[in-house]
Amino acid sequence: MTRPLHTFAGCPRENDFVNSFQESVFVLGMRDASFFASDLFWEAFRTAFPTPPRKMVMEPSTTSGTWRQYVAFYKWSKSSVEAVAFGNFIRYRDVYLEGGLCARRHFYRRLPPPHWRECRDRGGIVQILLTQAAKELDDATAWFGYCGDAKSWLVNERIGYHRTRHQHLIVKWFRDLPEPKQRELEDEIAAIGPF
Repeated sequence: MTRPLHTFAGCPRENDFVNSFQESVFVLGMRDASFFASDLFWEAFRTAFPTPPRKMVMEPSTTSGTWRQYVAFYKWSKSSVEAVAFGNFIRYRDVYLEGGLCARRHFYRRLPPPHWRECRDRGGIVQILLTQAAKELDDATAWFGYCGDAKSWLVNERIGYHRTRHQHLIVKWFRDLPEPKQRELEDEIAAIGPF
């Protein structure tokens, strides 16, 4: 298993923090984030990291270039950076299938109080990641995700997701579609199964 850019076991002294929260957090999108986020994903799901394949099974014309993986990093000090949140986005026709959202366990309790308050006020680290991804991956009709967790639903709802008729399937619309077309697309995505 690859190691993260930095694994941080303890909380630094308050004077070690050199930046504001805004300056300490950054989100990067990339094709394959396994180097940075494999251990974070394992910590959250106890399963292998979703490494983009050469060809996707769902649709033969979809290649690994259609995958985008986002990682939120937190700069603890001048020399200490940690991957603290992750999300996976797979382009499928004119939508993105979003999954694998997770945040580093105990991240919040290690933050200095001012940073914790600002992170909370911005909805948390996963919402920060999703907000950034939405600015860059808005070239689709919608994002679809699976959500069965009440806490995760609160984050997804805040960034514009809606429940569908299908259990756990949620959607964030980027384009206006007539309602029958929305239902048709929801049915098509639901037929894929969890992603």
